[in-house]
Amino acid sequence: MKPEAPPSPAIRFAGITLAPGYRGAHAASYLCGAFVTIGLFAFIAYFQPFLLNENLRLADGVQGRTLAGLNFGNELLALLLVAPFGALADKVGRRAVYAFGFLWMGAGFLLYPLASTVPQLLGCALFFSVGVAAVGTMLGTVLADTPAESSRGRMVGIAGFFQGLGAAVFVFVLGHLPKQLVESGMDMHAAGRLTLWIAAALCVVSAVIVFAGLKRGSPSERAPALPLTRILSDGIAAARANPRIWFAYLLQFGSFGDRVVLGTFLALRLQQAWLERGVDMAGAVDRARVPFVVAMVAGLVTALVVGVLLDRLDRVKIGVAAMALAAGAYFACGFIDDPMHSTLLMAVAVLLGAGQIAAIIAGQTLLGQEAPRDVRGAVFGLAGICASAGILFTNGVGGWLYDFVARGGPFFLLAGVNFVVFLFGLRLMRRRAD
Repeated sequence: MKPEAPPSPAIRFAGITLAPGYRGAHAASYLCGAFVTIGLFAFIAYFQPFLLNENLRLADGVQGRTLAGLNFGNELLALLLVAPFGALADKVGRRAVYAFGFLWMGAGFLLYPLASTVPQLLGCALFFSVGVAAVGTMLGTVLADTPAESSRGRMVGIAGFFQGLGAAVFVFVLGHLPKQLVESGMDMHAAGRLTLWIAAALCVVSAVIVFAGLKRGSPSERAPALPLTRILSDGIAAARANPRIWFAYLLQFGSFGDRVVLGTFLALRLQQAWLERGVDMAGAVDRARVPFVVAMVAGLVTALVVGVLLDRLDRVKIGVAAMALAAGAYFACGFIDDPMHSTLLMAVAVLLGAGQIAAIIAGQTLLGQEAPRDVRGAVFGLAGICASAGILFTNGVGGWLYDFVARGGPFFLLAGVNFVVFLFGLRLMRRRAD
């Protein structure tokens, strides 16, 4: 593949100094891709209860563990494919893998409404997760490639803002679409199918944008891939030498588990609550989206505030505060017997969104600050494993709790996890003060 002639190394975009060879169009195309990527991830997680109720007609008592099983399989397969897609991107270029991922996801969105049994839905979900792995890997890889080192923090912040905005916009807009279609005369099943197929069309458009707009080729400087044993040994050794890295790992575990409860179990709980009150499926999807969007918007605002505070305060203190906030919010949400109490629910949604995003940002920036340069790759690799472990743990245990114990079970679970991380961080602060 013939590389592009490098432009001036001092090109800036939205206050970001770009790496040599990158232009403003490359950065803009990436931000568009980031907006759509996380938007589609959030939408399919939010929309899965529609498929369980309308397409599969599953009883409420098995929906929690069914969703958990789907998400567990998705995350496990995507985790296994991250390294192969990263290696492929080094050979054929980032834009080709990113576009491929979007097209694969588009095919997955076409298949989803055709599933009528749990095995068929699982097959669709696993198929879809191949595209998720491709675009998810490129989301982080292109973000690392694009900015100069001096602007890396600003680029991460702007990308995070676009990702959060995408989650809020896609759930808000596509979550309302089935209700509009039903009110226009379309039957429920067809409305859900058309909504998913519109998402598929957006995938195709996004594939064109990233393929045309991202930089051709691959960066000439590539970090060698580390084997898993090296990641584990070096990552654990770094944490033993510096307990602040342990805390960052725990923040990743807890905050990504929070994301599962917020994106999966909160949506399921709210939609089931509306169905029990006689609202049809399209109406349930429409009404349940509001608290979710409120949480996403709260996360956006929090990201801006925390981004400023992280440069002024101890990042461990920010992480401790985030875990305390999230623990209290999940504990309160678990006690809400009637999710239709809108005022209380909205207040809790604000706290959920704020605590989750603050913990994610604090953990990532703490890693960047504390990770030794000679083992930085291993430290960030182990942090990614901790994030995936949090997702797998929350899906595996949370789904069982939701169906067999109480619908508030996953919320109490994460309240406990966040509280343990909070105590670890508090102990770390006290040891540092002594």
